[in-house]
Amino acid sequence: MQYVFVTPGWFFGYSILLEAFFAIITMLVAIYAFKIYRLSEERTSKLFGFSFLFISFAYIVQFVLNFLIWNNLDDDVSTIINLKQVYLLNLLGSYAFAFFFIIGLVILTYMTLKVKDTRVLALLLSVCIIAVYFNPFKVFMFFVLSSVLLLFTVIHYFINYLNNKKINTLIVLVAMIFLLFGTLHFMFAVNHEIYYVLAHILEFIAYMLILINLILILKHGQKKR
Repeated sequence: MQYVFVTPGWFFGYSILLEAFFAIITMLVAIYAFKIYRLSEERTSKLFGFSFLFISFAYIVQFVLNFLIWNNLDDDVSTIINLKQVYLLNLLGSYAFAFFFIIGLVILTYMTLKVKDTRVLALLLSVCIIAVYFNPFKVFMFFVLSSVLLLFTVIHYFINYLNNKKINTLIVLVAMIFLLFGTLHFMFAVNHEIYYVLAHILEFIAYMLILINLILILKHGQKKR
């Protein structure tokens, strides 16, 4: 028997729906970030857009493969499944999700470093991807690295907020804190179903806050013109 899902059996269907919502919301975040970039030509907006574009790709892949898994299951979804096809789909989905999500977080962290040397970005990407895929505890390492990258992003926005006291910086700071706590909750989700559900709720709130913030920034920028 193989332990395939971290997802609680009763939550699996809801999880697929949330992945679809996350894919849409993060794609909208990327679109609005690119719109702000076209308006302001700020490099940070462009990098922010690319970051969430890759995060959206991660959720799209996860949604599609988990939907295929759902179609291969009986009505009674169990946490422990012994279907080779389902296991392979889940494994592929997990690897693809980790790959795109890490790229998104690395670009986000690279943005906060305020350096223009793409070699730094390539170095960060190489170290993170190698650390995950050549580690025997891939899932745990993925969440550890994600937490570290998000922690640096939280620190960046916290310092920014102390310097400018702007409401939009505070909104993004709160969103990043929620994403950080959501990632930390996922680290404990294997043995505690409630952590998995809480992590999804925190992610949803975080992505919505970021999207609302970008919409407000774009409207404010358009009024100035």
